[in-house]
Parts: sequence; C-alpha cells; structure tokens
Amino acid sequence: MKKLKIVLLLVIVFILNIIWEFSHYQFYIDLTGIPPTTHLIIASLTDVFLIGLIFMLISLINKSPKWIDKPGLKDYTFIIIFSLIISTIIELYSVSRGRWAYTSAMPTIFGIGLSPLIQLFTTGIVSLSLLKLINRTNI
Repeated sequence: MKKLKIVLLLVIVFILNIIWEFSHYQFYIDLTGIPPTTHLIIASLTDVFLIGLIFMLISLINKSPKWIDKPGLKDYTFIIIFSLIISTIIELYSVSRGRWAYTSAMPTIFGIGLSPLIQLFTTGIVSLSLLKLINRTNI
C-alpha cells in the first residue's frame, strides 16, 4: 500500500473528527480547564491516533494493510467492536475522573454518552468510504 494513501486516509480521519468534535462540543461540560479550541484539536488528534491504531490492528489480523482498499464485513465488524471498547473505556475513565460531564442534551446508554460511543467507528468507516470514492475518481 502506498504511503500517500495512508496519509490521505489519516487526513480524512482528522478532518471528520475535527468536524465531529466541534459540532458535538455542546453536549459536554468541559472540566479540563483547557481552552475549548485547543482541547478539541487535541481530542481530534487523539481520535486519529486511535482510529489509526484500530486500522493497524485490523492490518495485523489480515496480515496486510490491503484490506483498506476493499474492507469487508469482518473488517467493519472489527472497527465497530474495537471502537466501542476504546470509547467505553475512555468515557468511563474521563467521566469518573471529572475530566468532563454530559449536558442534559447528550443521550446516554448506561451512563455513557452516545456521541462519543459512536464517533470512532462512524468517522473510521466514513473515512474508508471517502478514500474509496477518491480512489475511484482518481483525484
């Protein structure tokens, strides 16, 4: 797999997560003391790292990163499972440590915010779809 394709994928992941973080910030009470813009950029970079880690794990499972060109049901299932595990751990840890809380507008499942729970797999899967679209149009 060409390095440029991986870099493009990570750029797409970053852009989608910046959009997600800024548009969903209203659902949080930020208790970190970090300025909001700085916090959201750091969160987006962390999201890129986590999604990149998930993609690397799937590449190890598939013994090749070529799955990114044609992800299958198994790959999407792994993305969803790994994302849910990572998101759940981060949210439980951060809320219990007082890093942030949810506003009343945040829907929750078992006390975990729905937005962060679905973010990683949503932006990861959409990123793969956008990369596929870009590859088809040869942009």
